[in-house]
Amino acid sequence: MRSRGRNLVALAAVLVLGGVGAALAVVVQTGFLRITVLSQIEPVKLPRVGTAPIAVFVSGHIATPDGSVPPQLQRMTIYVNRHGLLQSKGLPACPLATIETSSSEDAVARCGQALVGSGRFWASVVFPDQRPYPTRGRLLIFNGRSGGVPTLFAHIYTTVPFTTSFVIGFRLQHINNGPYGTKLTASLPKALGEWGFVDRIKLTLRRKYVLHGRHLSYFNAGCPAPKGAKAATFPLARAAFEFAESKSIAITVPKSCRVAG
Repeated sequence: MRSRGRNLVALAAVLVLGGVGAALAVVVQTGFLRITVLSQIEPVKLPRVGTAPIAVFVSGHIATPDGSVPPQLQRMTIYVNRHGLLQSKGLPACPLATIETSSSEDAVARCGQALVGSGRFWASVVFPDQRPYPTRGRLLIFNGRSGGVPTLFAHIYTTVPFTTSFVIGFRLQHINNGPYGTKLTASLPKALGEWGFVDRIKLTLRRKYVLHGRHLSYFNAGCPAPKGAKAATFPLARAAFEFAESKSIAITVPKSCRVAG
């Protein structure tokens, strides 16, 4: 919690990171910036053709080797492999105005049907001419829309040292070329301002629902192993972090999967 970083809650949007089975840690360092992601997907076996519902467990940390405060994270862009499907058809969408000034309990009471993930965050609140004040709280992920565009809302709430909440919107865009099929983007200063920095998150992403008698899942994935092969490895997601002062860092997370059946 004492390691310094800014606004790691953006990592909540890395929706289907990691390897199947044992949790896989990925560490990337560029100059004085270091990002670590630990993640796991269940079930351990997935279909060769098509996709199946999955649950995603993500832990993330952003820091500097010497413990100094890095420049503010301005923007984050995440590309999800085309074999990882985010399916929201028929799932209720939560309006931003309904949750942006609410507690975690009120947000769930108002938009529980749109909830797709939950977890915890650890952060530091920055006061002028003072050392950062450590805090922690709940992190909730809701399905929503913004300007008619599919969006994931990351809701942050804490009561220490004072009660406050923020919402970060990740806009979803489908792409049709290359290994990636979904693009997510978020602007951090617009959501958090100078409130402080989040340096660690732990998050579970899972949502199943029923539409016209069909059982569906928001998070889905397949294992595109070649014919005759029982396993495959491919880049599941790539995240690019753009910081102030024109500094940036990117991380690519590989996925190893086994074929079901």
